Amino acid sequence: MATSNPPHPAHALAPALLAVSVLLVACRTGDTPTDDPFQVWDSAGIEIVESVTPEWDGDGWRISDAPPLVIGRVEGDERYLFGWINRRNGAVVLGDGRIAVLDGRATVIRVYSPEGEHIEDWGRRGEGPGEFGSYPIHVFPYRGDSILVSEETLRFSVYDDAGRFARRATAEMRLSQWYDQRAIVERGTLAVAQSCCDFLGPLPTGALLLATPEVIPNTGSGLKRSTVLAAVVPDTGGVADSIGAFDAGRWLPQGSPGGRPGGSHFQPSFNVALGDGGFLVTEGDSYSIDAHDADGRLARIIRLAREPRPVTEAARAANEEAIRARIEGYGDPVEGGSPEDLIRQAISVPYPAQLPSFEWLQVDSEGNIWAGQRGYEADDEGDEAFVFGGDGRFLGVVAMPPGLSVFQIGTDFILGHATDDLGVHYVHRYRIEK
Repeated sequence: MATSNPPHPAHALAPALLAVSVLLVACRTGDTPTDDPFQVWDSAGIEIVESVTPEWDGDGWRISDAPPLVIGRVEGDERYLFGWINRRNGAVVLGDGRIAVLDGRATVIRVYSPEGEHIEDWGRRGEGPGEFGSYPIHVFPYRGDSILVSEETLRFSVYDDAGRFARRATAEMRLSQWYDQRAIVERGTLAVAQSCCDFLGPLPTGALLLATPEVIPNTGSGLKRSTVLAAVVPDTGGVADSIGAFDAGRWLPQGSPGGRPGGSHFQPSFNVALGDGGFLVTEGDSYSIDAHDADGRLARIIRLAREPRPVTEAARAANEEAIRARIEGYGDPVEGGSPEDLIRQAISVPYPAQLPSFEWLQVDSEGNIWAGQRGYEADDEGDEAFVFGGDGRFLGVVAMPPGLSVFQIGTDFILGHATDDLGVHYVHRYRIEK
């Protein structure tokens, strides 16, 4: 990886910025910080935006109760039967309203009209131009009206909006030597969650954003945070340029059978959204989003002034009921012991003090930032999205459709993934009412 010195964690900048912000505070309206619900600090060109209350006065935006468009069927015409769609970046709305859905199992891009009628298929399994040599995983909007499809091997292909193949390259990225050195000095033994790496998507420059899987400390005691290393790769392939390390999940060293790290309940996670100016990151442990430019420089920190939610008894009870239902659904016996053995083992995993905050990020076509939060208690109304303006102002909260994984948000629509009780994959398009 093209870096001569160990990169500093991007999130390590935040404490220093907060320490000097008292001297640099400047409110948007000129009032004192306690009087203004929207405050902006600036330090060395890095802006900190903090909101206290939403800007929406009264009712804000809402999502339609039912999706006006559903693509997918349980049986019948194979053009509407999906084998597997990635819950993240599995479909995209094209500029003219057509919907491109990537079926990873069928290794094909299925294209539908704005009304959901199948039009044509792009790509297939093979080694020729426009074909997939391995399983395709993600589909992204790309420069202009093009799309980019990434495969599990980190090979990617670009197509225009008519499905014509443009070019192909492979993004090269490996764990760099600095990680080994840092492990010895700071972390001790590391456990890599899986082989390298995860394709996060294309940046406005056309370059590609990638990340390693979680690198998990496996020494010491108590819950520890894993690390994700992010890097930018030229869209022609080539060498990755590291842009920093970020926190991911919480793990208990040697906490599972065989001495492997064991995860906690209510895991936070590293999440990324791509925008016109670069990319945004949240680590899931506070109501905070870091905005980076296309070169990876931290440009703005967006914060919502609220404390993380505590892990309540109601949240624990709902979590343990869900664990019991899931394991009992496997039948008796199950691999690894009886259902009751597995339930006891799963429930004994440690609980953190707080629930995750933001668990997904999206930037809509107008530059607004959507940060999703799950409901964990049995009587929670469901998931919700905190919406911020492009300048970091907190606009308000939108109730999200239950079970929807968001692919894309436009001016007046949300495109997402859903499954039914049989595990059948669907693409849903909801209407945004503003």
